[in-house]
Amino acid sequence: MLLGLLALSSACSSAAATTAPPERPPPKTLKEGVVQLAEASQAFVTVTPVQPDAGGARLQAPARVAFRDGAVSRLGAPLAGRVVGVHVRTGDVVKPGDPLVTLDCPEAAAARTAVATATAALREAESSFERERRMFDQGVSTERERLSAETRLAEARAELARAQASVGFVGTGGGTTVVLRAPLAGTVLARTATEGVSVQPGGEPLVEVGDASALWVVAEVFERDLPQVREGTRAHVTLPSLHEPLTGQVVSVGAVVTSGSRTAPVRIALDSPSKGLRPGMFGRARIDAAEASLTLPVEAVLLRNGKDSVVYVRQDARTFVRRPVVVATPVDGRVQVVSGLSAGEPVVTRGALLLDGAADQLL
Repeated sequence: MLLGLLALSSACSSAAATTAPPERPPPKTLKEGVVQLAEASQAFVTVTPVQPDAGGARLQAPARVAFRDGAVSRLGAPLAGRVVGVHVRTGDVVKPGDPLVTLDCPEAAAARTAVATATAALREAESSFERERRMFDQGVSTERERLSAETRLAEARAELARAQASVGFVGTGGGTTVVLRAPLAGTVLARTATEGVSVQPGGEPLVEVGDASALWVVAEVFERDLPQVREGTRAHVTLPSLHEPLTGQVVSVGAVVTSGSRTAPVRIALDSPSKGLRPGMFGRARIDAAEASLTLPVEAVLLRNGKDSVVYVRQDARTFVRRPVVVATPVDGRVQVVSGLSAGEPVVTRGALLLDGAADQLL
């Protein structure tokens, strides 16, 4: 009985030994950045020539819904005064010319009086010039007197233009009353004006009006991805609060990179804005590259020292060379190669970690 048990144990041990998976021998380092893979490990490594891929050349960036340029107007006090009437509330829909806030500004009366005075002075100067011109034609007046009348006329016209420019900030009306009116059709976004409050020119806006139909999406694209973005390229925007994705095209690429985040705004005009779209919504934008670019599976790209992106390029059947690359943000399991590789080069797309145990995968 004991002999039978020993025989059975020996048979099981030998069976387990025969079914154990073979160990993968580590690669041999020939020199810095060059490794030679053992023949037994070649089955665990896949090499694929890198090729341009128009469909996979996309970048992804955080995005937000914002007003288009010129779609928001913030109205403040043109002169020192006091609020005597507020005609709108936050959320009201207004048309161009609708009264928003009424102010009482003593300087408005002086500005309007200056226009009336300058207008009267201009009429007098025109009459005086016409009289001097007729007298000069009849030989009664001298050239000097005619030129003097012409100079006074020019000064009167300049004074009236100056007075009219000053009263342009005041608007129509009379006395000390100044009415702030809506410059565009839209919705009252904010209102800080309250009756009885004193106001000063250059202070905080009293009313903010925005056209909610004039919206676009602003994507914050990283500096390294900007060369791949062109005006006119297609974009797809996903917002958590909307069920359907939005489509559009890039209409402008920011010329300045933010110092902190190292991003630049890319503005996307939507093909058909959703009715539920609101300024301030956040989401993500996927922007097609301007042209077909080289792409790789994410697992083909390794990270060394936590920041340096590298791939391994096959030199011969068993030798692989480490190559630094610049890549864009991964999208749907693939990553765009900005620089470091040429089309057709054989790159390790599976099993790259077998070649470099000190590295980490990109994702």
